[in-house]
Amino acid sequence: MKLKQTLLALLAISQALYGAKLTVSGYVSDESTGETLIGVNVAVQGTEKGSASDINGYFTISGLNSSSLVLVFTHIGYQKKTLHLDLTQNRILPEIFLKPEIIELRSVAIVEEKSELADLSVETSHRSLSAQAIRSIPAGQNDVFRAIQFLPGIDATEPFSPLYAVRGGDIGENLILLDGVTIYNPYHFVSSTGLFNVYAIKNVELMVGGFGAEYGGRNSSVLYVSTREGNNQKLHGEIYPSTTHTIGVFDFPVNKNITMMVSGRWYYDLFTRFLFNSPNYFYDANITFNWKINDRNRLGFRFFHSRDYVDFQSETYFNYLGTTFDTDIFDDYDFNFKTEWNNQAISLVLKTILGPAIYWQSQFSESVFKANNLSYLDFIYDTEENDHIRLFMSSNIKNRIHDYGMKTVLNFQFLNWNALRIGCEGNQYQFENDLFINGFSEGKVTFKPYLLAGFVEDKISMGPLTVKPGLRMTRFYTNKEWNREFRLNTALSLTDRIKLKMSWGHYLQYIISLNTQDYEISQFLDNYYPLQGKKPSHSIHTIVGVEAVLLPAVQMSLDFYYKDIPRTYTFDYNASQFAASTFLEKIREGRGRAYGFEYLVKGKFGKISGWISYGWSRSFRSFTHIMNGKWYAYEYDRPHAFKAVLNYSMNDNIQINGALQVLSGVPKTLETGMASYFYYTPGSNMYSVWPNNITPLKNNIRLPYRLRLEGKRPGRRIYPG
Repeated sequence: MKLKQTLLALLAISQALYGAKLTVSGYVSDESTGETLIGVNVAVQGTEKGSASDINGYFTISGLNSSSLVLVFTHIGYQKKTLHLDLTQNRILPEIFLKPEIIELRSVAIVEEKSELADLSVETSHRSLSAQAIRSIPAGQNDVFRAIQFLPGIDATEPFSPLYAVRGGDIGENLILLDGVTIYNPYHFVSSTGLFNVYAIKNVELMVGGFGAEYGGRNSSVLYVSTREGNNQKLHGEIYPSTTHTIGVFDFPVNKNITMMVSGRWYYDLFTRFLFNSPNYFYDANITFNWKINDRNRLGFRFFHSRDYVDFQSETYFNYLGTTFDTDIFDDYDFNFKTEWNNQAISLVLKTILGPAIYWQSQFSESVFKANNLSYLDFIYDTEENDHIRLFMSSNIKNRIHDYGMKTVLNFQFLNWNALRIGCEGNQYQFENDLFINGFSEGKVTFKPYLLAGFVEDKISMGPLTVKPGLRMTRFYTNKEWNREFRLNTALSLTDRIKLKMSWGHYLQYIISLNTQDYEISQFLDNYYPLQGKKPSHSIHTIVGVEAVLLPAVQMSLDFYYKDIPRTYTFDYNASQFAASTFLEKIREGRGRAYGFEYLVKGKFGKISGWISYGWSRSFRSFTHIMNGKWYAYEYDRPHAFKAVLNYSMNDNIQINGALQVLSGVPKTLETGMASYFYYTPGSNMYSVWPNNITPLKNNIRLPYRLRLEGKRPGRRIYPG
């Protein structure tokens, strides 16, 4: 009740102040397609007042006097537009359309200065890529996750894996959102790429630390992928068939106020199907529906579905080898893995302009993930004494997640120097985990937890200083108490070209991923597990950065960060049934820390555009069951990382792209011994062996440096849109 009264009092005060000034707001869209535009600069000519369009293409400018004024709309790739207004009262403008213009390919390979996730005026450690930028990276393979690995602070886990770690964190600490809906495993096993079709993507945004109070539930980063809305002018489509896959995308108007986009990919891997009798395939599909009900209300619907299926049995392959090399060495060797998983996400979003200074957005969503991963090795051989020895190892890991979500956010900007953001969200989950290691069941567990959260952020601008405090309150189903996560972002403009930024905040994670990568063949899968009866994993981010404009089209950023991890968890697969009889008892608590700095230069100099970055970082962990609690270098500790993505425009129509990575090797454990468990079966007079590698030191070696250089042949210029 006290909270409600406080909010009402704040709104009353803001309304009183607001009454002395006027506000103008509206949507900005692309004239040729009707899609809303992110990051359009809207300025009041002759003043320092202005704004930028957000994720919805919506902008608000408050604190205006009653007078005639001129609004100036600018955006890279679009013609400047001016709008004359006689402002005598608060105005919600009709939709503003900007006309695209053909420009040089200068922004394709640049980390773009627009945001739907962060407030760039105050928040730090932010990266953004357009779909065009992703396609321009030679080693990106038209894939979101390959592309972001060329950004500072992002590290690939393995050379051929789409999984990534952020600033020394665990791969399960990254929140991945598709149009605001959590996607739990956004990867394709067959092609080692991400789920998201680049031809359906509008924008990709990544916060590698220090993100605001609106986003929670993960300790390292937030990746936000938004899909296209569709063309409101005409039918537009592309189809790319080949012998391995087919890609298609179509967007079109249903009527003057409704647009749709349909896209899909189908990968059928004919080579492995015919050569190894292995029916491997995947498909994914996106459908978007957008309805402009009227000037104040818009309704959006998003649907996504994908399926992966891999079934590799060694019999056909080993028969082929045996026949080719005339040997029977493979007759008693059996190796198999079968991977099957599905992703589905559905969301319904309502956007409403309650008033010129009040914007409301509500979303209802469902996210489903199902996985079944089986792998085994079975080898029988005879000794000189004619004894039969059987080497057998197997794992069968099943995971199912059902996530129903609701989120609503209110934005208030009654004053030009103050913006208030309030929201709440809730999730109802169903988790099912079933784990078999070498034929022994860990026991199927099912949980139906819920998560409640509320947040408030207030951005206050005081001349050169901007402060954005935030508070996030969360409650998980096993804990009756509410947990507080304080966040603070500040920015100080030292000059018109140099800005100092600082971020600090607490982050809690109630759902962890199990470290199964060391125990199964599928290296692209996180198996998630809700913490029950345990405190959430916890990290504290401290980031200090400086941003500077070196040249009119060249920007620089330098971030120093320290991430304290008072509490983290891992799963101990080697714990015996006597030491831990239940699934939950095998989750071990530990602690960690990560620190470093990242330097980034981006922009355009002459005919060269792109970015160059260098990062130095360290990451450590400590668990009582590993080396008696001594600190060790974490699996994703990578001290040095140099990355570059450059584009050279030979002329108006021809350009060359290149990408370079020079990375330190990551730590690995070189086993120095092996303990084997033997099982004797009297009926068959056979021994089964269960080997278990042991070593006194964790991550006792480091892999060599990794160098990757790739280029892209000259091609024609790509036009925006």
